[in-house]
Amino acid sequence: MKKLLIIFSVVFLLFACGELPENFHVNYYGNGQTSGFAPTDSTEYTSGQYATVKDKHTLVKTGSEFGGWNTKADNTGTHYDVGDQIEIRNINIFLYAVWNAQ
Repeated sequence: MKKLLIIFSVVFLLFACGELPENFHVNYYGNGQTSGFAPTDSTEYTSGQYATVKDKHTLVKTGSEFGGWNTKADNTGTHYDVGDQIEIRNINIFLYAVWNAQ
């Protein structure tokens, strides 16, 4: 228990002093696709950098057209089109495919 407390204290002090790197990711989800895979973004971003929104990669949803990305799976969040720029602000970004009925 004492070792755990010491490790926690060191990590907390490093974080408080800004010594730990802050890397963030953009994650893509198919959101009900019937086949294919969402794009991946392996870049590690820091706060203040911009990520370019990717295309659908191989995602397909039968009877629907790809309509961009949204920060919420139910399409009530912020909408992004392919090629838009997203500013990274100290959080990971989660983007869900938007599907429009054909």
